[in-house]
Amino acid sequence: MDNPVYIIGNNALAYYLGAQMQSGGNRVIVIRERGTESDFPVSEGFSVKEDRSLGQKKHKLNLCDFMLEPAKAVIITSFANNLNTALSCISSAKIGNAPVICFTPLKDTDYLAPLMKGNVHPAFFHGYVTAHKNIISLSGRNTDIVLCPSEEKIIDQSAADILASTKVQIRTDDNHLYAFWEYFAPYALCSILSAAEDCKISDILKDKSQREMLQALADEFTIMAAAEGVDFEEKTVMLAVADTPANYVYPLHQSLSNGGRDEFDLITSVVADAMLKSNKNLPLTQALLKKLYNSVLNKTL
Repeated sequence: MDNPVYIIGNNALAYYLGAQMQSGGNRVIVIRERGTESDFPVSEGFSVKEDRSLGQKKHKLNLCDFMLEPAKAVIITSFANNLNTALSCISSAKIGNAPVICFTPLKDTDYLAPLMKGNVHPAFFHGYVTAHKNIISLSGRNTDIVLCPSEEKIIDQSAADILASTKVQIRTDDNHLYAFWEYFAPYALCSILSAAEDCKISDILKDKSQREMLQALADEFTIMAAAEGVDFEEKTVMLAVADTPANYVYPLHQSLSNGGRDEFDLITSVVADAMLKSNKNLPLTQALLKKLYNSVLNKTL
């Protein structure tokens, strides 16, 4: 029997990737994250629905609390605020030389390397996955995965093969920092704006004045990226923003609406740090962050 692919993350991306990898011939085990709860029926059975396919396929995934067998690979999709807790569920001895693919959008994965023996591949999922009742839905027109090399500057072929089993298009990028900002800029912009305004991005895009504000925000995010040595145009960010499906709610917006704060610390800390490095006035981003901080503070009092 093949060694399992372990997936860590109590979120829709974990279940989607698990289902696709299982269909691709891998034995998949989802490790429960301590301190997080889910009413999603991972082990009872669920369906995957994709815009690119008319059918739905049923899946059941095995669950465990710890790694009991040597790993074929480890996939991390945890929200950043749960990452340290998630890492306590894994064993470096059971990982061995297996590749670790981290979809948690970290600008720096160096602190993971000692636990994973340096074979950590940053990865970024460009797509929109949601979980509702017993259905995982993948929406959007331009879904792909960007895979970056480990700290040893190589891409483990087994990591690429396992991701290829998902049937999602795979791109590789040797520049981890560029890949990070390519993913993070539109994701953070949409997350902050939709959460601060309590409004879906698709609804914001319908209003001309708000579209103009979106473009100005996109320009501010390119300034932040440039402060870290990453150059891309405002229109690159706007194309990604415009691809947001009509009914998609970003995890930060969804979490804050439910009294949580998934992605809040990660997004706000990266944005605040980049704003400081830019040494420029970024009024729209500053105003949204202030509104977001006040919203979170009011909900915690």
